[in-house]
Amino acid sequence: MFVTLGSMSSLEEPGPGWNSADTGSVRTEALDVLSDALSWRLAGRRWAAIEQVLAAMDAALAAGNVAALATATTDLELAGPVRVTKIGADPVVPPLPAIRDRLNRLVHSLGGVPAADQPDPDQQEFSS
Repeated sequence: MFVTLGSMSSLEEPGPGWNSADTGSVRTEALDVLSDALSWRLAGRRWAAIEQVLAAMDAALAAGNVAALATATTDLELAGPVRVTKIGADPVVPPLPAIRDRLNRLVHSLGGVPAADQPDPDQQEFSS
């Protein structure tokens, strides 16, 4: 499956339909799954499949298609890690830098805070 993406500029400012209350749950779910995906560890083949799902999410955002975003969000959630790993399975790895960048860009496009901009919980400041 190949997805043709439009201009990236439309991702920076989603259309007015993205601010309506009826799309809020789709946006929230997408942000939740994208944020989770940043910490996933999967086999390389699974990351390749996720890359296709992320392309579909990009296209849905560019087109302002809430239904397509909801479908792609569900696909991403289903492509995530499973609890059981087969003996002799391919080694699991975190997302490659290109996938991590795309995840962060999607989070930003949906109005969330990309992982790179979030404070590190291990580096919290304590006032005395």
